[in-house]
Amino acid sequence: MNNLYVSTTFIKDGKKIKMALDILKSAGVENVEIGSSHAYESNYNYIKNYKFNFLIHNYFPVPKKDFVINIASLSKKIRERSINQIKRSIEFYKKINAKIYTFHPGFIGDPLRANRNKKNYDFIWKKKNIKDQYLLAYNQMILSLKKIVNFAKKKDVKIAIETEGSFKKRNFLLLQRPEEYKNLFKFFSPKDIGINLNIGHLNLASNAFSFSKSKFVDMIKPYIVAIELSHNNGIEDQHLPLKKNQWYWKIINDPDFSKVYKILEFRNTSIKNIKNTLNLLNK
Repeated sequence: MNNLYVSTTFIKDGKKIKMALDILKSAGVENVEIGSSHAYESNYNYIKNYKFNFLIHNYFPVPKKDFVINIASLSKKIRERSINQIKRSIEFYKKINAKIYTFHPGFIGDPLRANRNKKNYDFIWKKKNIKDQYLLAYNQMILSLKKIVNFAKKKDVKIAIETEGSFKKRNFLLLQRPEEYKNLFKFFSPKDIGINLNIGHLNLASNAFSFSKSKFVDMIKPYIVAIELSHNNGIEDQHLPLKKNQWYWKIINDPDFSKVYKILEFRNTSIKNIKNTLNLLNK
């Protein structure tokens, strides 16, 4: 598969992006998604010297002061900061001739921080339940998306929004349930924005809200431009390497997705596990 990509999130969180790129280069990987878990550096221009085909994910270039992007925030300050960070990523996309830029739809309430627990990469919130803010957050997300879509079109950049999913934190995330996408599609066409189908998130969301994975994928299929691949137990967002004989192989091998970018988004794993999975996918 020449559309197979490896996310740089495979190395330990907080490491410089150069470390991940050098490992992938030595391993003979040609397609790389720049992930969201790296150390801040004042200048990333050296990335242009690598001969990879690139995708960019959410939080890169890393801002000097750490924060959680939330385009659905009810705080104007956080929302504008998030949109500006996304615009910065879109600008960087142009510098390295990336193929697509993926970002997250935002949250109901602002997370305190990302969770670095290897067992579960859900975010951490202060409040226990903020369902009453759902419609306000969803509407802010739509307004933010209109700004982002317009900016991306002006820059001639392809963008995608990532499907979300959490079992334990289900009340805090947007774009988990099928009905949320039906509403989203009233505002945006596939020409405006694509969808990056996160397989791990789909497993969590379908367990949390009891909906059919296959029917959901069929519904959003015209929008899907990328698929992020990882395994989990249906309870925690573990970002583990893929396993044989699992439900997601039907999606991976769907002929309709033969030209869609497929991204190995594993966390804190070895290059050996990356190679083994690439071999499995290329059989």
